[in-house]
Amino acid sequence: MRLSELDPLIPLNELKAALLKLPKGYSFYEDELVSFLSRRRWPESDRRIDRTTFWRWRNDNNIEHQKVFSRLDLLKLCQICDHYRVDGTRNEYLAIMKRKQEVVLNK
Repeated sequence: MRLSELDPLIPLNELKAALLKLPKGYSFYEDELVSFLSRRRWPESDRRIDRTTFWRWRNDNNIEHQKVFSRLDLLKLCQICDHYRVDGTRNEYLAIMKRKQEVVLNK
């Protein structure tokens, strides 16, 4: 499956279902991922997410520096992309991630 074949605004739950159909260990290259995220972030434009933004999104989601990304990495990056698409801020996103992590740690 190529990300370019998907509607960039596919809801996360539908994207997750599509990704689960892929073979275990399936991965995506950075360029393909950046193109998909750029279309998701700015659907009416041909703007492209710059490398600094992409690195910050990876760091904010604790994704190791790499050139190949897993299905879970893609979902995490789509989540942060959606947050910014609706005018969310980085501080808000980090607070959400911190709350989620606290919930997991308290279980």
